[in-house]
Amino acid sequence: MNEELIELGLLEEEQNQQHPSVELASFVAKLLALMGDTVVESHTLNTLEFRSKLERYRHRLANSVHGDPNTALVASDCLRLCQDYLTRARSYLLERETEMAELIDVLRLALGKLAGEAKSFNVRLMGSSERFNSLTDIQDIRELKKQIAQEVRELNRAVVEKQKQDEAGYAKLSKRIEVLQTSLQQTKQEASLDPLTRVANRGSFDEAIARWATSHKENAQSFVLAFLDLDDFKKVNDTHGHQVGDRVLLGAAQTFGKYVRPNDFLARYGGEEFVILLTDVPIPQAEAKFTELLARIAGCTYEYKKDDQDCSVCFTVSCGVAEFSPDDTVEELIRRADEALYEAKRTGKNRVVIAKKQKSLWKSLFRE
Repeated sequence: MNEELIELGLLEEEQNQQHPSVELASFVAKLLALMGDTVVESHTLNTLEFRSKLERYRHRLANSVHGDPNTALVASDCLRLCQDYLTRARSYLLERETEMAELIDVLRLALGKLAGEAKSFNVRLMGSSERFNSLTDIQDIRELKKQIAQEVRELNRAVVEKQKQDEAGYAKLSKRIEVLQTSLQQTKQEASLDPLTRVANRGSFDEAIARWATSHKENAQSFVLAFLDLDDFKKVNDTHGHQVGDRVLLGAAQTFGKYVRPNDFLARYGGEEFVILLTDVPIPQAEAKFTELLARIAGCTYEYKKDDQDCSVCFTVSCGVAEFSPDDTVEELIRRADEALYEAKRTGKNRVVIAKKQKSLWKSLFRE
């Protein structure tokens, strides 16, 4: 194992005897570089978010100072993140391998069954053909009729048995295929969800907003896009730990979910940022809705236990809102909502900012 690590450049004898914390930071930083090059690209595994977290850890470790006692804590959190990702990646790959093996098995059984039954049926037909040929040697017309009638009955019986075998075989294969389709559908559904918060993930959002833009353009309708970002979330992680931070994200997602209707859309955009799409809601009503949502979150206290002591964490959310119009593009809409969120952060956080509709210079020139 040590030889492999040496080949990867992860273990090197330092000539200048660095401080252990510096050596640890160097070791983990190289490990993160290796992880960044080998991650599985998948929405299911939140690869983009994982890469982002890796970069943040690499930055923190790169800036660690000589003898910093927090280096070990940062490295420990980082290694737990990598371990969790590798566990999920291994499970993901095993599930995909199992699905492909089952699909191949179904096809193999189907081909084998059809080939076997066809061979058996063909043997019976060949036997009947040979017996028909032998009937030409019979001189007695009554015996000939009797033999022909017998062969016809045998042929009818063979055809009926073949039909029954086909029906039974098709029924079994159909059942297997239905089970496989259900499994694949469940896998597809899982791939569309964020594993932590169980709301839609970034990939699902990208598909949804493109679909919404197309349908609303066709019907000359508008809809609302809102970016919601947890304020100072890094402090929550640093103060209370990443496990509590995960619980905060889950609690925020559940609260957001109470403010969306069946026809609306909620997703985790990445990190501590969420998005909501609202249909058939005017901007003033949307502003009031999100203002109420932010006030509710700001008034909540999330409690947990640590070392048998009661602890609590409070946080707020900033929100940027933009309205889609038929002459918009998805990119323009996202840009305006993101700028509105930035303005909410810049002007004090824990507030809703509505993006102003800015006419494109090119559109204005063409209209003139």
